[in-house]
Amino acid sequence: MKKAIVVCGPTTSGKSALADGLAGLLTDRLGYWVTTVCVDSMQVYREIPVISNQSRERPAELIAVTSVAENWNVARHAKAAEGILRRDESAPFVLDAGTGMYLNAILMDVELAPRVSPELRNRAQEMVEEIEYPGINPRRAVREIELNLADAPRRGSIWDDRLRFDVNIVYLRPQKEVLADAIERRTRRILDLGIEEVAKLRESSQKGFEVTHQVRRAIGFQEINQALDGSSSLHEAGERISQRTRTLAKRQIQWFDKLADKLSTQAEVRVIHEPVSNNIKNYMRDIVGA
Repeated sequence: MKKAIVVCGPTTSGKSALADGLAGLLTDRLGYWVTTVCVDSMQVYREIPVISNQSRERPAELIAVTSVAENWNVARHAKAAEGILRRDESAPFVLDAGTGMYLNAILMDVELAPRVSPELRNRAQEMVEEIEYPGINPRRAVREIELNLADAPRRGSIWDDRLRFDVNIVYLRPQKEVLADAIERRTRRILDLGIEEVAKLRESSQKGFEVTHQVRRAIGFQEINQALDGSSSLHEAGERISQRTRTLAKRQIQWFDKLADKLSTQAEVRVIHEPVSNNIKNYMRDIVGA
């Protein structure tokens, strides 16, 4: 069975650095390239590398593969990942995972819900924008509403399927205060460098280039866009980015807590609470074997 090392956890936890390090170490030991596949719903977009935090030490798949004018979803991501992993049926690979549902769809034979018409999706988005959903992923809320509007059949659980790979899960779960500090650093970087990305897309939009609803609501893009409109200040944008990022991290932790629990009988699961950056080389050697 094909070997998969999954590095998962909340945003700013250090997933990409560890995933890159593990893939590089395996490449050195095995003598051939070990692929890293990014499992993130926003890093697929080419035009927002700062806002979606695409910087890394080693090339990875499924980063900057589509335009912000194109809709991306879990089905497209799973299909693209499947094509990459079929290149070599025996080589191990590393998944750098921040989007839980995308990860489940790759690791298991998850029954995905059907696509709905653009009209139903627009109606669902309008309904979500009219109501506050505290603590709930807006994209997930839109998906639930559009499926209800389409009268789609109920699916089975996305947690009960068998794993398709021999999986080793490394779950980075930093302490709350460590995560909060990292989120503040990420927020400052987005405010410093992301404003140029948003400004360019605003200019393109004026020429008829449409940015998808998913990107317009993205953390960082939405807040900077509002600041450029004059409806808020950059200081207020930063506060909102930090708050939304903390909410995102909380949702990610809830998902990966459940993932670690559900898959503990099928996969090797290790949960790391301290910052891996403090001793990343030792962690890497320990994970892949001395």
